[in-house]
Amino acid sequence: MLALLAAPAIVAPPAAAQPTQVTAAERCQALEGGALADLPSAPTQITRAVLRPATADKPAVCAIEGYVSPVVNFGLLMPAEGWNGRYLVRGCGGSCGVVAVDLACASHVRDGYACLHTDMGHRSTLSDNNWVKDNLSGLVDFGYRATHVTTKAGRAVLRAYYGADPRKSYFFACSTGGRQGLIEAQRFPDDFDGIVAIAPASMAPFGNSKPATISDIDAFNTRPDGRPILPNRKALLLHRAAVRQCDKGDGIVDGIIGKPLQCRFRPAQLLCKNGEEADCLSADQVAVADKLYGWRGAMPGSEFNWIGNFIRNAPLPGEDWQPLFDLGVGRGDPVVIETMIAPNNPDLRPFKARGGKLILVHGWSDFSTMPPPTVDYYETVTRTMGGPQATRDFARLYMIPGMDHCSGGDGAWAVNYMAAITDWVEKNEAPDALRGIKPVPGAPLDYFAVDLPLMDRKFIAFERDHRAWPSDSVAVKSGAAPSAPPAAMPLDQALLAALQHAEQTGTKAGYPRRSTLNLVLKTLWETLYRTNRPADEQRAALAAIPVEPLTPLGREAVARMQAEQTLD
Repeated sequence: MLALLAAPAIVAPPAAAQPTQVTAAERCQALEGGALADLPSAPTQITRAVLRPATADKPAVCAIEGYVSPVVNFGLLMPAEGWNGRYLVRGCGGSCGVVAVDLACASHVRDGYACLHTDMGHRSTLSDNNWVKDNLSGLVDFGYRATHVTTKAGRAVLRAYYGADPRKSYFFACSTGGRQGLIEAQRFPDDFDGIVAIAPASMAPFGNSKPATISDIDAFNTRPDGRPILPNRKALLLHRAAVRQCDKGDGIVDGIIGKPLQCRFRPAQLLCKNGEEADCLSADQVAVADKLYGWRGAMPGSEFNWIGNFIRNAPLPGEDWQPLFDLGVGRGDPVVIETMIAPNNPDLRPFKARGGKLILVHGWSDFSTMPPPTVDYYETVTRTMGGPQATRDFARLYMIPGMDHCSGGDGAWAVNYMAAITDWVEKNEAPDALRGIKPVPGAPLDYFAVDLPLMDRKFIAFERDHRAWPSDSVAVKSGAAPSAPPAAMPLDQALLAALQHAEQTGTKAGYPRRSTLNLVLKTLWETLYRTNRPADEQRAALAAIPVEPLTPLGREAVARMQAEQTLD
């Protein structure tokens, strides 16, 4: 068995005399059962180590499972050959609670990275808070400890396996993962050379008071019988009106609001007159829309994302109206939460002094973590760090028009983040702009666009350069020509194709069922919006979608859309 090189050393179980040559499998399996009991602040145990042989589309990897005491589990994938010397830690989303190393890391390992993922110190789904109550140590792990200690543990395992430290270390994630990245820059500036933090989440973003939650929306957009005052159909009406008024703000008409902070659209412009009902808003609906735009900073152009997230979906026949899902419920005392998890410290001097680089990203159409707090944080960093240039030397913010939470949306949301942060760290080539791609429907592209360099340019609908804040995103006037639009198809076929693609996207991304259903419903609404057919044609098309090719989730989505057609 191989003598393991580590400092502190991994203490492995007793073994027979070493052979003269060690196979890749033996080198990996030698790690199993090893301990890093003396690793400062991160006593670690390796519970499993298996060499996975190469397949047609995957390289051979040494797959590690382990934990940092007492309960922070992690997975680590290390290329058996062709390691590029880089160490990548991927963050998680929502409540975390599961080691999803294959989902998070497979594409990166294919590209030569050693890659780690952690459950953040508890077991849960991405969307439950049952682990929070009476679990102060769990909140500490989730808030800041788990990412740091597993990063240390993974680096020690790399040293044992490869006999060398990584040349550079990176962090890349969104939402809770974006928060993890900022926490790392703020509290543990020595952990990473480069950090990509997208849409960083904070459960108490406005200080030690009750944070705004989805439950607040339910309170002001629900009739006594449970129906929403502003139904989903009206969100499409608002979106069309906002885009019509503000699309030209960035100098190009492309269906995207490029400068939402400058958009002066007001819902009162749609107030019904002279007995109108169908294509206008009642006074109550105007009031709700005003509150939605004001709620934590929802931007004009984000209205598609209100569907199912801010506005209740219609129930199936026989069901009662259900309240909106609220991840903030059950998270505990906001004062405690703020102390544990808020990524709000603008003093990044230690991170900058070490040479760290930070790419901060947020989509203007985000519905889960609102864009304004991220802009406010970056501007506070700018003041703290000595002004715009001193900040741009190591940290830049990119606001992406039309991008939803983490990815997706109408905008050019697909960005090669790893290339951008790597060039900045290793070549000192700071990204003045991030080139964003809008893929056509059905393009073979993963959720975080890791596979973007492999995608054929025929799948590009359009491109934009997202320039560093406070500059704007601008259209790219040259490069790949947009793909030809698909031939017109009957509305029922268009709805079926959109449904199946959305469900495949959610499933491949590992979404919980509820989130995949919301994605499918939102996609169906977008299809109805773009085809812009009369209501009776929409109802007929939904009724004509064939049931046979649909999964249970697909059938439920169609039934809920049919129920929506009965609402005003």
